[in-house]
Amino acid sequence: MSLGEIRFIPFPGKPLEYENSTLSHAVFPAPQRGFMIGPENYVLEPVVQWAIEGNLPRDRLPLLFYGAVGSGRSHLLQGIWNSWRKNHKISNSKCHAFLLPAIDFARLFTESLDTRTTDDFRRRYRNADLLLIDDLDQLHDKPWAQDELRHTLDALVLNGGTAVFTTTDYPAENGTFSETLTARLIGGTTIPVFLPGLAVRKRFLRELATAFRVSLPDSELDSAAEVLPVSIPALYGTFAQMYFESVAADTKINSASWQLFLRNRLKTVRPAVDTIAKKTAKHFSLKLTDLRGSSRSKTTALARSIAVYLAWRQTGQQQKEIAKYFGNRDPATIRHMIERIKTGLSEDTALRDHLFRLGLR
Repeated sequence: MSLGEIRFIPFPGKPLEYENSTLSHAVFPAPQRGFMIGPENYVLEPVVQWAIEGNLPRDRLPLLFYGAVGSGRSHLLQGIWNSWRKNHKISNSKCHAFLLPAIDFARLFTESLDTRTTDDFRRRYRNADLLLIDDLDQLHDKPWAQDELRHTLDALVLNGGTAVFTTTDYPAENGTFSETLTARLIGGTTIPVFLPGLAVRKRFLRELATAFRVSLPDSELDSAAEVLPVSIPALYGTFAQMYFESVAADTKINSASWQLFLRNRLKTVRPAVDTIAKKTAKHFSLKLTDLRGSSRSKTTALARSIAVYLAWRQTGQQQKEIAKYFGNRDPATIRHMIERIKTGLSEDTALRDHLFRLGLR
């Protein structure tokens, strides 16, 4: 695989959906083609194959995918589930695979306690050949469900099953889970799922334009990929909004209408510099005065550069105005911070993840 190549993990996921006040339901089935990956997520391809084939060592389970909302975690689970069932349908009709959100795992366990069918519940999931549970973060305030999940995991692995879970954050990051469940999760195989890089976003927008029969130059779509939302569902939602607005107005999409749509959209989401700075400080567990002060610690410097970059991208403020807010810094320093982040975005997946969590649009 060459650096920069776009690949597809060949399994279907959930179709992308779009709804608004005038259109109740529109579906774009592109995810049925597979999971699109760029250099930021190359590691997913072999790991997913191991999960489908059940080849992960017992002592490396569970397999845990973690990443921001919109990174494709649920698509991965859906694809593994579909592929696994397809592969095992003929060879073993008694194989059992289950895919459910964590909130349903907690609800079903509670119902089993109420109806005194706990043995049936445990027999079902602890003896599964494949158990996929999405969004474990939903168990953050349910210690009893976390405890049951830990016992379910241990029994399932002992019985030869495979377990694949997803969370938003690395389990040890924010105290979401109990110490025992956290230790069990990070003792398995943890794989970050990064938001799509620019190459993937460009490719996806081009495919959207083709699917909707919208004739726009690739150069304009590529430029839009740099300023539109960074997740695939959000990219689709934005594009679909533009498309169906044009349909409702009985107008043709061309370069002029596309540029107008982008300008109007960007105008409606501009926050204040102060709002961005406060949110960034909180994200990095810092004080606002740290970002506006003179500290040069590594964490503070990164947070300050990110806040400056977001302020430049999102507020429409001039660099000298941003420099004034951040402690009357030299505008040349502000330019350097912006360039540092712009350069890092092309190669630093962790940086891209920070920006998404802070609402990069």
